[in-house]
Amino acid sequence: MKAEISETEEQIKDYRAKLGDKIRIVREKKGYSQEQLAEKMNINRSTISKIENGKFGITVDYLARFSIFLDYEFKVIEK
Repeated sequence: MKAEISETEEQIKDYRAKLGDKIRIVREKKGYSQEQLAEKMNINRSTISKIENGKFGITVDYLARFSIFLDYEFKVIEK
């Protein structure tokens, strides 16, 4: 059981990193700095940085906010 949990945690970290990369790529393509996006979303720039670096898990609400403010539909898990 413990091995399954570790494997799941690793998968979560991997998805978090992929999502953070995608958010950074879309933000840069849209021409926003972290500071500009943070101001627009009313959150700290350091939070944007942590999310983009996969160090901060985000809620569905935050994902929706990124989607709205960046005008992009994020899809991380593909099967």
